[in-house]
Amino acid sequence: AAVDPTSNSVTLNWTSPYDSSFGGIVSYDLRYSTDPILTEEDYGNANSILVPGGPDSAGVAKSYSLHNLGFSTQYYFAIKASDIWGNKSVMSNVPVETTWQAPEISVAPDSMHCLLTVGTTSSDSIMISNITSANSTLDYTVELANNTFPGDVVAKFIPVRNDLVNQGTKNNPPETRGSSLRGSGGPDLFGYEWIDSNDPQGPTYQWNDISSTGTEVTGWTSTGTFDPLDEGVAGPIPIGFNFKFYGEPQTGVYVSSNGFLSFDNITEDTYTNDGIPTPGMPDNIISPFWDDLDGSGQGTVYYQQTANQLIIQYTNWQRYPSTGSLTFQIVLQSNNKIYFYYNNMAATLNSATVGIENMDGSDGLEVAYNSAYVEDGLAVMFSAEPEWLVANNFSGTIYNGNSYALVLDFITEGLELGNYSMDVVVTSNDPQNPQLVVPVTMQLNQVPVELISFTAENNQDAVILRWNTATEKNNMGFEIERKAVNHAAVSGTWKKIGFVQGSGTTTEPKIYSFRDDNAEDGSVSYRLKQIDLDGTISYSKQIEIEVNNLPKEFALAQNYPNPFNPSTAIKYDVPVQSLVTLNIYDALGRLVRSLVSELKEPGKYTVTWNGRNNYNQPAASGFYIYRIKAGNFSAVKKMLMLK
Repeated sequence: AAVDPTSNSVTLNWTSPYDSSFGGIVSYDLRYSTDPILTEEDYGNANSILVPGGPDSAGVAKSYSLHNLGFSTQYYFAIKASDIWGNKSVMSNVPVETTWQAPEISVAPDSMHCLLTVGTTSSDSIMISNITSANSTLDYTVELANNTFPGDVVAKFIPVRNDLVNQGTKNNPPETRGSSLRGSGGPDLFGYEWIDSNDPQGPTYQWNDISSTGTEVTGWTSTGTFDPLDEGVAGPIPIGFNFKFYGEPQTGVYVSSNGFLSFDNITEDTYTNDGIPTPGMPDNIISPFWDDLDGSGQGTVYYQQTANQLIIQYTNWQRYPSTGSLTFQIVLQSNNKIYFYYNNMAATLNSATVGIENMDGSDGLEVAYNSAYVEDGLAVMFSAEPEWLVANNFSGTIYNGNSYALVLDFITEGLELGNYSMDVVVTSNDPQNPQLVVPVTMQLNQVPVELISFTAENNQDAVILRWNTATEKNNMGFEIERKAVNHAAVSGTWKKIGFVQGSGTTTEPKIYSFRDDNAEDGSVSYRLKQIDLDGTISYSKQIEIEVNNLPKEFALAQNYPNPFNPSTAIKYDVPVQSLVTLNIYDALGRLVRSLVSELKEPGKYTVTWNGRNNYNQPAASGFYIYRIKAGNFSAVKKMLMLK
């Protein structure tokens, strides 16, 4: 079968035939052509790729991704198996597949200039996007060239998430495509970085099959209404040593049927994978291949402990509903490193999430999301204390409608005054723009204002900014700038929110403050844009604060999603300490589930209903009513469960 086309590749899946001869099948002769392959002569005239074989049993799933194909081109494929003496099998069937159209790259901005002073830092990003509307894949490489910055430039790639799509259902998953990196990536906020075996500094692929020496994982329990080997969890499995994950020591791990590990018990179905990081279930995860997987038909999971590592191996695991064959491992080492090894990945591979995520979904490191990345013989390593060199080259794939941000951190500590520059060279498979160059320059000037402190604090419904200067020279004043910070994607843009007059030239210490009454809840960054009388500008360091404005009145929000299956979230606000009850009733007014019945402090709350009654039995499809009572406040809303 020919599946998963991209702009320049097609994945071919087949099953090995039986061969009783010595050594079995040693290779597969894969042929492809833009002309039909109908006869042996057609087969002989087609392009040839030799794929290594092995002494496999009949019916073992095989897969190979054929690259360097033309855009928007229909191809015919055929294959034969060969033994050690060159005997060949009969020709296979001839599947047909058409590659996707050429991508169109967008790189913005086309140049970047930073004007900074010694002791300050600044971050800016270059957005790389695939802006075609039809199906396409942008394969790109980024090099930091002609660099005059001393030392290494701190650079990282961050995927730009589109608005959340409909989560879909088990049998109707959402059709989404994302992006992936190759080689290496990171760091995340904690400091984790990853590197794979395609990078010269990366780990070596080494497969230690534990299917005959390990212990089979049993005791699977369902996370919903499906078979526990389809939507289920097993564990916790003892790690055997204290394994630190995002700084927290862990001693046991749960195994999900959907291709990931979690240090928390999994209590909801996870058949729809998501990007990393994303708040909400599941969190605290290690994800070599999170997808809608299904081991109810065939497949096993094994684990093996040694003094310094825990191996968990999915063997011949299936994609839902019982298709393909996936064999891969997760290795946790006592030095807190994480390894993924992919042995036989003969299934759809561009609909999974690869990466790690912390305890509450606020931080994580994504390698791939719904994008072609995983392949046989690939090894990936994660480390919070990486010993490999800082990368100056990046590469990956972006599906149409998606973007990556190359974030550059400009650190001026210890630099001499003057001008610095480099070129960000973006090479891609866009035939109209095979190479784009973004000049990056930084001008480092003297400090016109000696800023000795800059702080932010919450004050009821406002944020109070305070800063002090030791001396000032020709200081016209300070523009106050703010931006929202979204650690799961790229932060917002800087916006001017006010201006405070400076003190001109003075050697006396000065104290300044500014009240921001319009900051929204969440993480917010502030910086000062200091402006000289001659128009010269410089920026302060950035400071970040978590804004949590207390609600001013009681409120009950509409549940989301609605309609839903099987769970939905309900938000409510409590302005003063109150005894809160929140109950679910059916259409006849009968109590179905009591979600909240306790004293609540002022704040904003979210509670999830998993579609089960007070006896933990699944509720039926239909309309439900949810009602909140808190003090003298009462509100009622409707919702619809569809199964």
